[in-house]
Amino acid sequence: LLLSENIILISDFFIDDFVGGAALNDEEIYTLLNRHYDVKKIKSRYLYPGFIEENTDSFFIISNFFGIQPHIRDFIQKKCKYILYCHDYKFVAHTNPATYSDFQVPLNELINLDFHWDAHKIVCQTKFQKDIYDKNVTGGPHSSKPVKTVNFSGNLWSEKDLSLLEELSNSKKNSKHVIVDSPYPQKGVQASVDYCENNKFNYDVIGDPDYHTFLKKLSSYSELVFFPYTPETCGRVALEAKMMGLEVKSNNLLGCSYENWYDLKSNDLINYMREKRDKFVDFMRPIIHEQSF
Repeated sequence: LLLSENIILISDFFIDDFVGGAALNDEEIYTLLNRHYDVKKIKSRYLYPGFIEENTDSFFIISNFFGIQPHIRDFIQKKCKYILYCHDYKFVAHTNPATYSDFQVPLNELINLDFHWDAHKIVCQTKFQKDIYDKNVTGGPHSSKPVKTVNFSGNLWSEKDLSLLEELSNSKKNSKHVIVDSPYPQKGVQASVDYCENNKFNYDVIGDPDYHTFLKKLSSYSELVFFPYTPETCGRVALEAKMMGLEVKSNNLLGCSYENWYDLKSNDLINYMREKRDKFVDFMRPIIHEQSF
């Protein structure tokens, strides 16, 4: 059976909406796969039944999906081969399994289980994230099937951004701590501020809507303080800090800190992520072409 060379990449937002870690990663999924396949991007809010019907022989990569209307999601489930490329934890309404003991969400609070079970694969970014998915999403009617979670073990940056990180790794450090400003409570800005205040650290809270300007600012500090409130699927900003030679102080919710490559820093870490980028299509190809269970 010859499987389709067409891929549909779906997310709630792409980089033309706003630049965040998930959108930057998804843009690289699009760029890298588009060299070998015909890839279309579509925002979840623009999906309609006719589009799904016309593309049932395509392979769907679904990133963030809160914007997909329930009847469209049901249609995709029934008609399409799809994977979930997970940037958070959409099996619980508030997306924060850290509020429960051992990250185990009570059965009566689990949501979207069928959508996870019917996915061809669930792609996680770290073993930490995969373990949380395995605790909550396995079981049910598909419990006799093979585990569908796979760990990519990393994040994706453009070659241009990796080159900039390489350049910025030589920035002079100012001996200060830094906290990344965020409007999202899950990024734990207040906990990071409290930590710095309690330890009487000299710190700044920084941010910039322009991604490259933000990286340049971040590169001048000596240590990133980052205490997320929800489990970080990877922790892109922590890796960017390490790539630029900063130390990172965090809690036990930083997904990347559990990977065996986390001790790498500066150019070693940049080159490792360059390799991950180079091998991404090889990682995806068997998933795309493997028969559904």
